[in-house]
Amino acid sequence: MIVQLRLDERLIHGQITTAWSRFLDVGAIVVASDKLSKDQLATQVLLMSAPAGKKVAVKSIEDAIKLLSDPRSEKMRILTIVDNTADAVALVEALPIKEINVANYVKKKSPNKVSLTRGCNADPEDLEWFKKLVEKGEHVFSQLIPSQPMTDFAKIVREL
Repeated sequence: MIVQLRLDERLIHGQITTAWSRFLDVGAIVVASDKLSKDQLATQVLLMSAPAGKKVAVKSIEDAIKLLSDPRSEKMRILTIVDNTADAVALVEALPIKEINVANYVKKKSPNKVSLTRGCNADPEDLEWFKKLVEKGEHVFSQLIPSQPMTDFAKIVREL
């Protein structure tokens, strides 16, 4: 089962390997990205960055949906990570995802960006995707690391 969908441009990094994978007690991490799934070098780097003892897969959005829809996935605790808003919405529309953590999303270069949380900026296009995410998602929050309090991301988006 997907225990959390995390929007994080950095994908697998220190916070994932040392904090989140332990806190969520996951056995597997699925990175869902059409772009990265076609980049063999980037995929290898992500696989090498994975926490010890955790299964890691880098899949296209379509293949991630297939993998995460497989009944065998229900028996596992899976952290799913995307690096953009459109991919997050695609997964939420296709899969039963209850926990959505909008964590690190600040690198995108575009005009008219606004700060939504400490770790999340959005331009007008992103705001439209975030509205869809909040509409479809059950529990949409922002939390960089488990020891910090959750911010109600859905409330922030609804108040815009």
